[in-house]
Amino acid sequence: MNSHRGFTLIEIMIVVAIIGLLAAIAIPNFQSSIETSRTRVCAINQKNIDGAKLRWAMENKKSLDAVPTDADLFGKAAYIEHKPGCPAGGAYSLNSVEEKCTCSVVKHASAE
Repeated sequence: MNSHRGFTLIEIMIVVAIIGLLAAIAIPNFQSSIETSRTRVCAINQKNIDGAKLRWAMENKKSLDAVPTDADLFGKAAYIEHKPGCPAGGAYSLNSVEEKCTCSVVKHASAE
């Protein structure tokens, strides 16, 4: 009598269902963590740009309503070596020295 050992179709289906259930629980949490990280990195980038604007204004004796250009703040000999990009693909608006830098991504606009 030949005896074949292996898993039955029912056992394999149960394992696949358990893996699917675990994935259904883990994936939304993972996506939420990614979005939270992007928001935090964007806020850090904005604070760094705001700090560079203040240093630029003080060193060049500019008023608080002056608006620096990218060339004023970013470059090898400037305050920040390269202009940071929003991790979610947004664009930063420098604004005047007294205003905070803003991001075009709506969720990041008020990131603090």
